[in-house]
This record gives sequence, C-alpha cells and structure tokens, in this order.
Amino acid sequence: MKKLSLLVLVLIFACGGKLKAEEKPNIVFILIDDMGWKDVGFMGSEFYETPNIDKLADKGMRFTQAYANAANCAPTRSCILSGQYTPRHGVYTVGNSNRGKAQLRRLLAYENSLSISLDKITIAEALKPAGYVSAAIGKWHVGNTPQEQGFDFGIDRDEMGYKGHLKEGAAYLADSLTDIAINFIEKNNPKETGKPFFVYLAHHSVHTPIQAKEGYSKKYEKKEGVGCQSQAEYAAMVQSVDESVARINNSLEELGLSENTILIFFSDNGGHGTYTCQRPLRGGKGMYYEGGIREPMFVYWPGTVKAGTSCGQPVISTDFYPTFLKLAGAETPQNYTLDGADITPLFRGKNSLKREPLFWYFPAYLQAYSGLTDESRDPAFRTRPVSVIRDGDWKLLLFHEEWSLDGGREKISTNNSVELYNLKKDISETTNLANIETKKRDELLEKLFRLQEKTGASIVNNPNPKYKSE
Repeated sequence: MKKLSLLVLVLIFACGGKLKAEEKPNIVFILIDDMGWKDVGFMGSEFYETPNIDKLADKGMRFTQAYANAANCAPTRSCILSGQYTPRHGVYTVGNSNRGKAQLRRLLAYENSLSISLDKITIAEALKPAGYVSAAIGKWHVGNTPQEQGFDFGIDRDEMGYKGHLKEGAAYLADSLTDIAINFIEKNNPKETGKPFFVYLAHHSVHTPIQAKEGYSKKYEKKEGVGCQSQAEYAAMVQSVDESVARINNSLEELGLSENTILIFFSDNGGHGTYTCQRPLRGGKGMYYEGGIREPMFVYWPGTVKAGTSCGQPVISTDFYPTFLKLAGAETPQNYTLDGADITPLFRGKNSLKREPLFWYFPAYLQAYSGLTDESRDPAFRTRPVSVIRDGDWKLLLFHEEWSLDGGREKISTNNSVELYNLKKDISETTNLANIETKKRDELLEKLFRLQEKTGASIVNNPNPKYKSE
C-alpha cells in the first residue's frame, strides 16, 4: 500500500490529475468547532490532553500558520464548502449582522445570508464526477441540506435528537457522530465499492454549551491549570474530540485504508475566550486578531506525507477545495471561481507557494462576551466591520467605521482606521506600525482594495441613525 500511496502523489503532480478509481485517495476532513490554535498538545497546550491527535500530528505534517476564513463558524463553513471568500456567498456571520447595542454601532452592517445558495458548487458536487461518494456528518449550519448541496449522505444533531452535547441515556454527541462516520466508512469501503470516499466530519464540540462526558471532568478538576487554560469541563470536551480522532484513524487502519486516505484536522475559528485562550496569540473567537482566526491543523497520510514535518507557510480554509480536487484528479467546475490555492506541493515538502495574499472580510458586528475583552479593540464588541489582508509576514486590518466616517485615507495618520503588524516579529499583535511603516501600510492597502474589488466587497459606509456618540 505504501508504494500505491506514493504513486498517487506522483501521478497527481506529473499527469495532470487524471487518476484511476483505485489510485484516488479517500479524504477524511475532521472539523472541530471553536477549537483554538493552542487548544491541543501539538500546538503547545500543557493543560488539555490530546495524545491521539498529537501522535497523528507527529506522524504527519503540522501547519503552524493555518487560518480559518472567518472568526466565527457559519462563514468559515461556507468558505470551506463553496471554495469562495465571504463576499461571494454572503454568509458573513451567524444570524443577524447587526449584533450588540444599536447605540454603539456607528454603521449599518450589511445584510447576512443564512445559507449558501444552491447555485454554488460545493466540494461534494465537484468531487462527484471524479467518482467520490460523500458524507456530511455533524454540524452543517449553512442552510439547505447536505443532500441538496451534493452530499450523498448527511446527518446533523437535530436529526439525532440532541439539543446540546448530552442525550438522555448518557449518549455523548461526539461519540455518536464518530459512530456514524465509522459506519459510513465501513459501508463505503473502496475495496468493495470501487469508489473513493469523502467524509466531512464536523463536530459540535468544543462549542457551547460546555458539557463534558460523564466522569471526564474529574481528572482535570484535580489538575493545576496552566495560565488561562484551566477549565475542567472544556478540557474534558477536548479529550472527547481526541478520542474521536483516534477511533476514526483506528477504523481506517483496521480496514487497511490508511495509506490511501488523507486525514486532515482543522477548526472553524478561534477558541471561546470565556473558557480558553490562545496566548501568545491575541484574542479569540469573533476577533480578527490571530487568536480568532489561526487554527490547529495537521495532515496525516502515511507513506505519502513525510512524518515529523512542519509547514510554516500561511494557508487558509478556502485552500481545501482546490487541494481536494487536485488529490482526486477532479476537474475545476467550469465558470466557477475558486479563491483558494492548491496546497498539495506543501505536502511533499515545498516550503513556498505562489499565491495571492490571504483576505478576510467581515461587514458586520459581533458583541463582546465575558472573556478576553482586554484583547479586543474595544470592550463593547469582539469586532466591528473590518477587512483584513495577510501578505508575507505582514498583516493589515482596515476598520470600516473610522475609514468611512473619520476621514479615510486623508486622515489615516490620526483616525485609527488601520492597524499594521509584522507577525514574524510581533505574533501577539501588540505594536501597531501603521504610522511607522507607512510604505508597507499603503502597499497592503492597495492590495486589499484590489481583493475587495475582485471579490465584490465594499467598505460599509451607511451611518446608523440609532448611534449615540458619548
């Protein structure tokens, strides 16, 4: 099997992607909800225990600068499934885009879509012509149904009778979702069906409500916390996720599928600041500082992706779509724009990619919660409308309120509309260089405006009549 797995990657790169069914790798994509960059052992947590995840990360490739497309869940999921940045599909946030107290919002946020429109071609639909059978198991949260969006099988918490993570009779949601995923893999074993599979396992953990599996919190209650990571019940939820990953991998091994299956581990946004933190990264869920969008990620593919490797190249969740197409030898859908880059060259050790800068766009408001208010831009909101670009080591945030209402470029030196950070030197985003590195600031602004124009985005500029200045 190892020779076959290596052959798959060689053929992908050398033969324009045309592969026979038996040469196409299975794809298992495990997406965790609200798990932050430092909420796992392989990224440095000393309180949460993730031995199984860490083991696979050690045997595969870790990505240390992997980003979600948004700081909360629905837009990131929409970007993963559609392969497009938020302005193209219009899912910017969860629910109402004008969140928080009206008198504190200076602008009227753009209307938010609650679903990916059916004219979008999801990754499941794009993989189908290449012979893949697909399943969306767990949190969906992007409207319509998985089946309407091209998945052969789909099931969510509501269909299973869960309200939170616990079910009467002691069934735990993470375990039940794992059971369903394993059952799907067993029933769709390519050795028997002749078809490769794509499994999108989207856990509801470690999202609120913070509910641990019975008995799991006890050992963490006795354990000394490490800095801002000390919440026992949250740690127990992380442990359940770790056990799920182990069970999925064990199933692949038992079926003899490991060496022709790529397993990717990722999260949809930063950790919830009431329960965890990502220091040295600034911020958490809902913020467009690093703690809100940088995620734990590894790729495990024994025999193909070299064990014990690490990649520091910035990647983003829209990259998964073109990457999966490349792995599958599938054609890019005609007349359909993809915003990500194929990152398969990184899997074979290349340490750079030719690509556009990374881009985020959030024309909405997210109110503050009880945690990390000292790390947000202001105490009332996790974020206000903002556009963000990352280019090389540099990251620029453009805040729409100050840009639209306080003089824009003309008053850029005084209106606090722009923040600029060198992430290589300042991973914690403590020193705003916007008025120091002005040449770099202006260069990134122009690149940001071009990306906004390319994707159909615009600066929010309608004043809110209910706003009350102090």
